[in-house]
Amino acid sequence: MGKLSLATSIERGKNFYHEVLAEVRKTSFPSRQETMGATGVVFVLVILLSLYLALVDMLLSRGMTLILS
Repeated sequence: MGKLSLATSIERGKNFYHEVLAEVRKTSFPSRQETMGATGVVFVLVILLSLYLALVDMLLSRGMTLILS
């Protein structure tokens, strides 16, 4: 790779900055209602998965206790 002149580097930096701004303007963000709904779904799934893992852990623990005693 050859050395770039300072002017070329600055121009490339400006071009990159403008491209980033153009891409940010294209993005769409979820509404507050959509975000709250998705957060609720995540909370419910975390609770369900935690209960499932606790049940599996309890069953495996009791199974190992029966086998080893």
